Formats: sequence, structure tokens, C-alpha cells
Amino acid sequence: METVYLFSVNPSTPPAMEIDSGEELTIVVRGAFADVPDIRDVPTPFTPACDGHPLAPISGPILVRGAEPGDAVAIDLLEIEPHEDGNTAILRDFGVLREEFSEPHLLNCPVRDGKAWFADRIPIPLNPNLGTVSTMPPEGYKPAYAGPYGGDFDQRDVCAGSRVYLPVMVPGALVFFADPHAAISDGIITGTGVECTSTVRARIHLNKGQAERYDRPIIEVDDTLQVVGFGATVEEATEDAAQAAVSFVSAASDLDREQAYMLLSIVGELRIGTSPRPVMAARLIIPMEVLRETGWKG
Repeated sequence: METVYLFSVNPSTPPAMEIDSGEELTIVVRGAFADVPDIRDVPTPFTPACDGHPLAPISGPILVRGAEPGDAVAIDLLEIEPHEDGNTAILRDFGVLREEFSEPHLLNCPVRDGKAWFADRIPIPLNPNLGTVSTMPPEGYKPAYAGPYGGDFDQRDVCAGSRVYLPVMVPGALVFFADPHAAISDGIITGTGVECTSTVRARIHLNKGQAERYDRPIIEVDDTLQVVGFGATVEEATEDAAQAAVSFVSAASDLDREQAYMLLSIVGELRIGTSPRPVMAARLIIPMEVLRETGWKG
């Protein structure tokens, strides 16, 4: 089967597999640099130069039988097992300090003994994650890269044990995964974590007629509910996350919008996921223990 990359996947990409709702699958999600022989050849991410470039191979699309626009999927990430081929990098004209660190540089960070070894000598605890979990947008994946469908949103807590809700926008949902990490931070100041091919075990459930409720990525993990927002700037992304969280909480609790806004100011934690790029992503993390006290009907 032809390899498809993050910067070229679209609604006409043939499905790699078809599944029923509730079916469990195990797939290998290859690392972002798996087909990159020289990091100096990688164009600046999220620019037209990346179109068609072999950066970030996807696993999928996965067609969910019976899925139609207006539905939602719940994706349970049951296990993410990093392979040994970890790397981190500085990419050309990318990252928070792109002017100071403008030249590409690759550093090996192999995975062994339950840790990622930075420069093969400094042990880092593993926190395996998928940077990209997505349904297919109807207009194609480019140029937004991240949005209500998920995409390359790089949220650290999209990890084993998490459930990610996404709206279905095209028939079959066409779910795809990419950009696995053995370890990653929120913020990702260089734009890369420990990029690492991983074996992923997941289960996808179809929720009929639920796209209006789950009109953006909602993450459940570690007894929290996390609402993801997007925007051209950090400020716009955090405002979008906050606005959506207020709506989500007030719609399914006995709080009005003013009360939900005030409560989330006290208990909500804002995190910036992505490094600088055309579409920024942030999330508001809400403890479920508090939500349950609001009359939450989630």
C-alpha cells in the first residue's frame, strides 16, 4: 500500500482499513522522520514547501462503517508502545526561538529500559503520545492542519488511557493517526518531542448524532475532561478553548454560563499544546470531581 503523509492526506485518500463501531485495532504509527534521510532536507513545517514531502507518515485513514456527518467518534487509546528509533530535532525556521536556532539539527534519543535517552546519555521518563488524532475535514486536511476534527494538535495528554471525541465530517469518518512521541512537553518549544515509531492499540466507537455536542476535540483522561481550542495566536486559541469549555459545561450541568465561567476560572488549567504554527491549539483541563458536583450529565 502506498505510504501517505500528513501533509498530503485528504478525503479522496483510500481507506487503509474498515472497522465496525467498538472494534479494537492494533497499528504501527511511524515516526515523523521515518522517511527523512537528512533532516536538512525537511522544509519549514506548515508551509507550501511541505506539500508532498515525506514528513510524518499517517496510519489510516480508517473507515468506520455507518459513520456519517453529524455523528461523532470516541477513540480510546488503549496502549502506545514506542519502538527504539527515537529522535528529536531542530527544523528549519521552526520553533519558539527560530531566529537563534535557524539551522536543522538531529539528535538521537533511543528508547530502552523504559526511558528515552536524550543524546543517548540523559534518561527521560517516557510519556508516549500521539501528536495527531483526526477525522477527515470535508475540504481536505490542508491548509488548517489542526481544527475541530483534531489534526496535528500536539496535546500531551493524548496518551494511553485517554479517550478523544471528534466530530464526523465525511462519510466513514476516515480516522487517521500520526506523529507519535516517546516523550513530549506541552509547548514543544523546538516543535519536536522524541519522535518515535510506535505500536498503537485503539478502539473506535461511533456515537450517532453527537457531532453538535462533540464539535471539537474533547479529551477524557486521568479523571479530567479537556476542551481543545484553536486560533491563529496563543491568545485566540486560549479564548476559543475557554469559550467552548463554558458552553460545554453549562449545557450539561445546572450552572448558567456566568457560573460556569467563574467556576472554570477557579478549577480550570489552561495548557498550550502546539509550538508556533499557523493554527495554535490549547486546552482547558477540568477535574471531573468538580464537574460531578455541578449536576453534570456528561
